Amino acid sequence: MAAAAAVLPIMGLTPIPVAHASFPWGACGASSPEDKVVTTFGEWKLLCGNDRSGYRHIQQRHMTDWENLAAIEGRNWRDIADMAMAKAHDAPDWRGPVRDGKYCHTGQIYLVNRATGAIAKTVQPTVIVNANGVIVTAYPGGGCDGRA
Repeated sequence: MAAAAAVLPIMGLTPIPVAHASFPWGACGASSPEDKVVTTFGEWKLLCGNDRSGYRHIQQRHMTDWENLAAIEGRNWRDIADMAMAKAHDAPDWRGPVRDGKYCHTGQIYLVNRATGAIAKTVQPTVIVNANGVIVTAYPGGGCDGRA
């Protein structure tokens, strides 16, 4: 990996930064309040939330989907969800209003088989954010299918 990084400047290419949350994810325990900030993506906030929005919603409704993708790279589900939310925030392929003052953001991510180095899967996640910049949900696939 270091050799590749050293060759890139010689070839006139710059490495693409890996998108990720503004700071490491905090804990969201059973007694954590709904408005506790788990992490941020720029001005977006992922709160502990509840069964309808935020970290708890994502964990309850979409964790298995994220885990299936994480298995491709041998990572934790939060790593892949983090990458997807950061991509949707930093460099979305599409964003726009959907309903009820919420906005959909999507940005394609690539999952790499670490053994072969090949792209094993391309995913177009969906991230829904309310007008206050609070993440409502994030799930693999969809790619903002319900675009307004």
